[in-house]
Amino acid sequence: MNFSIHKAVKMKKNTNSTELKTVAELLVDYLEERKVKHIFGLCGHTNIAVLSALDNSSIDFVTVRHEQIASHAADAYARVTGRASVVLSHLSPGLTNCATGVANAALDCTPMVVIAGDIPTHYYGKHPHQEVNLHSDASQYEIYRPFVKRAWRVDSAELMPEIIEKAFQLAESGQPGPVLVNVPMDIFSKQIDSKLFDNKSLNTETLVKPSIDDETAKQIVSSIADSKNPVLYVGGGILLARASNELEEFVNHLQIPVAHSLMGKGAISDSNPFVLGMTGFWGTELVNQSCLNADTILAIGTRFKEADCSSWYPGYTFNIPETKLIHIDIEPSEIGRNYPTEVGVIADANGTTTYVVPHTLSAGTSYVYQGNGLQ
Repeated sequence: MNFSIHKAVKMKKNTNSTELKTVAELLVDYLEERKVKHIFGLCGHTNIAVLSALDNSSIDFVTVRHEQIASHAADAYARVTGRASVVLSHLSPGLTNCATGVANAALDCTPMVVIAGDIPTHYYGKHPHQEVNLHSDASQYEIYRPFVKRAWRVDSAELMPEIIEKAFQLAESGQPGPVLVNVPMDIFSKQIDSKLFDNKSLNTETLVKPSIDDETAKQIVSSIADSKNPVLYVGGGILLARASNELEEFVNHLQIPVAHSLMGKGAISDSNPFVLGMTGFWGTELVNQSCLNADTILAIGTRFKEADCSSWYPGYTFNIPETKLIHIDIEPSEIGRNYPTEVGVIADANGTTTYVVPHTLSAGTSYVYQGNGLQ
């Protein structure tokens, strides 16, 4: 009887026991659970705790000669995998070296999580080795504010699980892009209860992206059917959404001419007979005139950037609003930013093309485009 009571008490203690590990160790465990296979970066004294934790990890640390190489490599890796890449940076000079690659990822909508070491919290205000602090103390993370979706400074070890989870979700959701998680050196080495990270593992890794609804899909198909000179205009959002196959099916059924932005290059093969080419400064007269002559433009996953639109001057690439614009994009702020939009839809490019195709097939809508000599 006494043995049974003792065993029950012992089991209860084990259930409520606290497993303490450093933030760096738990961070590596978290990254492994997210199936992160590679981290790009360079060693520094502020991130040494993370490198130590990586010693027994399955994650491959890709070390480089210069942090700019790390951020560019991570950018390319994320484009290929479609998932947020991870950069591990040292404080100030490492962070500034990374900046060009991270800014490039921001402008091209590439998901990336930059984890940067910083000076220890107990050295705030002392102007320690390598800190950039001419304007204010402990503010190196603000360097990234103009070109990341969000920059966090981790002021408490217990907040690290929540912040790193938010960082990955924000980097990969909506219009993808880089984020910064700035971690003081001593925070990496502090021990916390592993259950704080365990709770985050219950969250879903990916969020369901918005798709187009049935009524809107019918409206778009009807607008194209009523047009005499429709043009499909696609951007990098097609590639980000992995929607190239669905786009090609859509184009081949409608037999509609396709123009693309600089970032939309490769969204559909140049060998497709309905592909016109790139618009704007580097576009040919044929492509720009086709867009100028269009009575309806269906734009998917594009931001209508300056180079693609001849600095938005009328009469060079687009004649909107004379041309009716239907604009579909995952990012609400892009719709109507540079051109007035008659129909604006917040939706993922993959879901859009997948959902609109059946409506065009059921409606039996197809064209043989004859504008500008094309048959």
